[in-house]
Amino acid sequence: MSGYKTPIYNPDGKYYLLINSDGSINVRNDDEDVSIATGTSVTVGSSSTTVLAANTDRVTAIIVNDSNETIYLKYGNEATMNSGIRINSDGGSVTETSYTGIITAICSSGGKVVTVTEL
Repeated sequence: MSGYKTPIYNPDGKYYLLINSDGSINVRNDDEDVSIATGTSVTVGSSSTTVLAANTDRVTAIIVNDSNETIYLKYGNEATMNSGIRINSDGGSVTETSYTGIITAICSSGGKVVTVTEL
């Protein structure tokens, strides 16, 4: 398999993302696929919105703010404004490599989009 490799760290060992020529992403350890990425977008509301459900098989989560407004994340239920992890507008992002629980988000006006990739 060929493509662009980018290293990531996971507590269980060293992995890398393989971005294939067709745009798909695989997590690999040496030459073995660990998982295949799933990507989606989530519209974040002005009340707490689930971005990712709990998933004990998650290796990495990448959340990118694809809006013009700051979004706040919480690793757990009930995200609140001006608390937790701030993701700046226009491409701010978070990469999580150890937490496998629910991730929620909130923004001030609602209707703002984050892109989510889970590996």
